[in-house]
Amino acid sequence: TRNSMTGGVYAFHQFPNEFVKLKNNPSLIPNMISEMIRWQTPLAYMRRVAKVDVEMHGQTIKKGDKVVMWYASGNRDERVIENADDFIIDRKNARNHLSFGFGVHRCMGNRLAEMQLRILWEELLTRFDSIEVLSEPTIVQSNFVRGYTEMMVKLTAKVKPVAV
Repeated sequence: TRNSMTGGVYAFHQFPNEFVKLKNNPSLIPNMISEMIRWQTPLAYMRRVAKVDVEMHGQTIKKGDKVVMWYASGNRDERVIENADDFIIDRKNARNHLSFGFGVHRCMGNRLAEMQLRILWEELLTRFDSIEVLSEPTIVQSNFVRGYTEMMVKLTAKVKPVAV
């Protein structure tokens, strides 16, 4: 979830008009969360073992073979997601991402992660006028986790009116 939080801030840095859109319409937060998780895709892949022989697209996968599902690839598939490399907070099919897996292997904590992200962004919008990325983030050196070790940001607090 922390990589989705950081990835979300970085997404708004790369697509600043989307942050303006969010500030003008905070009701987009739930859909934005799905788009953020799709765009960031915290885990690159998941490995499984084939239980039976199967043929797929002319290739045979034998029982016992190790198979890798690339979440990042599926979440950027242009045949399914138009302009898949873009971060679009009001994307119509944002919830159709693969970041949490699917079926019996779907992440048990998916709703908790979405709730944490929702609360974070509700609070950020309530308390701050802007979030500025000061330098390019340092990326986690991993072929499994897609995340960040450091990203310097500047938060500009909202000015509260002074009672006279």
